[in-house]
Amino acid sequence: MSSVHDSVVQVFVTRFDLDPDAVVPEATFDDLGLDSLSQLELATALKKRLSVVISDEELSEISTVSDIVALVEKKSAAVR
Repeated sequence: MSSVHDSVVQVFVTRFDLDPDAVVPEATFDDLGLDSLSQLELATALKKRLSVVISDEELSEISTVSDIVALVEKKSAAVR
C-alpha cells in the first residue's frame, strides 16, 4: 500500500478509534460506522494531518476508503 493509504488509515484509526484491520480499501463509510457528521470530521482530520482540503461536494461523491485515498493522492499530486 502507498504511504498516502497508510496515512489515511491512520486518520481513520486515531480519529474514530477503529481497528486498523477494518479500514480496508473496499470498506464504505457505513461499514466503518461513519455518519455524515463523522465524514465532515474525517475531512477536517485529513486537512490537519495531510494538508489536503476535501470539499463537502467531493465528500458527498465518495463512499469508500479507496475513494478517499485516490482523492488525497490526486490532490497531493496537484500541490507538488
